[in-house]
Amino acid sequence: MAKSVERITGVTGAQLDFGSGILQVEHDPAVDPSSAVLAIVRRSDLIAGPLDPHTAAPVAGSWWSAHGLYATTLFSGGALAVGWVLSSAGMRTPAIVAWSLSIIAGGVVPARRALMALRMRSLDMNVLMTLAVIGAVIIGQFNEGATVLFLFAVGGLLEARALARTRSSVRDLMKLTPESAFVRRKGITTVVSLGDVAEGETVVVRPGERVPFDGVVVNGESAVDEAAITGESMPVDKTIDDRVYAGTFNAMGLLEVRVTSPASDSTIARLIRLVEQAHGQQAPIQRLVDRFTRAYTPAVIVLAMLVAVGPPVLGAALGMSWGSAVSWFYRGLVLLVVGCPCALVISTPVSVVSAITRATHLGVLIKGGAFLEAAAGIRVVAFDKTGTLTCGRPEVAEVMGLGVSEDEVLSTAATLESGSAHPLAAAVLRAAGEPLARPVHLVETPGRGVVGLCADETCIAGTPGFLAEKIGELPVDVLTAVRRMEDSGLSVIMVARAGRVLGCIGLADTVRPEARRAVARLRRMGIEQVVMLTGDNERTAGAVARELGLSGYRARQLPEDKLASVRELRREHGPIVMVGDGINDAAALALADIGVSMSAAASDVALESADVALLGDDLEALPAFIALGRRTRTIITQNIVFSIAVKLVVLLAAVVGYATLWMAVFADTGVSLLVIINGLRLLGAGRPVAMDDASAGINE
Repeated sequence: MAKSVERITGVTGAQLDFGSGILQVEHDPAVDPSSAVLAIVRRSDLIAGPLDPHTAAPVAGSWWSAHGLYATTLFSGGALAVGWVLSSAGMRTPAIVAWSLSIIAGGVVPARRALMALRMRSLDMNVLMTLAVIGAVIIGQFNEGATVLFLFAVGGLLEARALARTRSSVRDLMKLTPESAFVRRKGITTVVSLGDVAEGETVVVRPGERVPFDGVVVNGESAVDEAAITGESMPVDKTIDDRVYAGTFNAMGLLEVRVTSPASDSTIARLIRLVEQAHGQQAPIQRLVDRFTRAYTPAVIVLAMLVAVGPPVLGAALGMSWGSAVSWFYRGLVLLVVGCPCALVISTPVSVVSAITRATHLGVLIKGGAFLEAAAGIRVVAFDKTGTLTCGRPEVAEVMGLGVSEDEVLSTAATLESGSAHPLAAAVLRAAGEPLARPVHLVETPGRGVVGLCADETCIAGTPGFLAEKIGELPVDVLTAVRRMEDSGLSVIMVARAGRVLGCIGLADTVRPEARRAVARLRRMGIEQVVMLTGDNERTAGAVARELGLSGYRARQLPEDKLASVRELRREHGPIVMVGDGINDAAALALADIGVSMSAAASDVALESADVALLGDDLEALPAFIALGRRTRTIITQNIVFSIAVKLVVLLAAVVGYATLWMAVFADTGVSLLVIINGLRLLGAGRPVAMDDASAGINE
């Protein structure tokens, strides 16, 4: 079909997306080829119409365009049944009439599609089926011809119903965004279409409505269901300064949201574009199957001609009887039906699209089937640390008072740090709450510490070296406590007042709660190396690696070092996944066999470089993705082996005269339906594949 569309004047390119059922046409802006494109599509007895980019509503058509195929199939089946009844009653001529009507009703659509395929110089199932039925009529096998067309039509209807499940994913995503929004302008709230809302404006989202734009909450509190975007099953509490995403559902309170991006560039819009692109990309195994089938069909057609004509002609020339010409002609017709590799062609894309759709619903965005296939062979997983294995901001992990309470240590430090913009200062303030008083004569030495007067006493907060400079040599017990904290991977702030050390505060970028579970599941799945590549120091990196049970780590890694590490790990152990979120991870993400970004916090560069995005920032989705890749490969292998095996059996049976036309139809249409159903298993509802135990996906 796409080839026919490309021949239209003014059209420069056309691509039919198997997954979404969308035909994308590139054309000269001065030419409107819509009517010609729709005519070609509708000649294939398909319902077609321009796609609404916002709602993706199903294309409306006439009653006949929507139900005509069902009606002709029903009539064909009824006439076929009547023919068998009349034949059983000994009324041969009326039976032939009934079977002829069945052939006419069931053959209208395949014949029209066969003519279109021939005009495109293509040999598809419709061409082979039409030729086979014509041949059956020529040799008087009306009942076989009618049975073949009826089974073919029923199989086509069942396939279409099954494939509709995979093609609904993009439309479901598009429906998540409302068509209009309540915008507050000059104190007045009005309803405005999404295209008329500018970045920076404030929209009002009432309870029970979907968020229309990506933005930041400027007023109100609520619980927002983000399952459609992140896969998170529980509503997420939102308050002022929290981010919200277009397409998510506001469950409780009224929210006022400042728009941070237009509707065309929202998270849901980018997700839709990436899913469409993923559906259109072929996995390597699919390209291999396509090359095989391009040679398979012509070869079987040549074999069918040789079987139909060769033995009778050769037998006559040698004066030998090898059976009747009609018998060999019939065998050739069976081979024609077997010659179309429909089941083989569809075995891979239906599985890949189902898996991509499944992953999207789980908060994992996969940019193409090739990465699903690659996931099945992964042997190494490399993580960035900050923002990936950790939460990305420091928190107080330990407080030690030396002769005073921990609260006094924290409150003194908070008083000094209240005017600092350093991330460690912010962590101290979060842990201590409000400072006791405002310090005076505050002097900050960037990166080292701060000195000020608190209630007429000199107070100091800073690094151990900074305190040693200010108050002299530190006591041995203090140095021992500092060394213990630093050995645990903590950054240490020491606090002193009036020349006396009050205590130590240990801070760390806290590990994500799910990181340990994700690492453990990867190890159980047989991943040989689960390592961390970080720019942090050796001591901190070692502490995080020990806490998570990693198989190794590399510290003080600059972007070029991460690139070299990925290259080395792949050379030593095999295919590698790199997981990161920052600009400094972009090169490593691009080099790895699969680059995975933590998308909520990821930089735009990291998102563009990555092949997979964890939309919910949930590391447990990573082992689930790898298990899904393994299961997808298993199902694709099952489909291909089953398709080829059935074809070979029926081919051999046809050559020796044991196969009938209806058996050949089963070998094609029936097997196509079976591989579709098998592929649709990847759409199964419930929790992610192996989310509760990622190792379960290994042997599936």
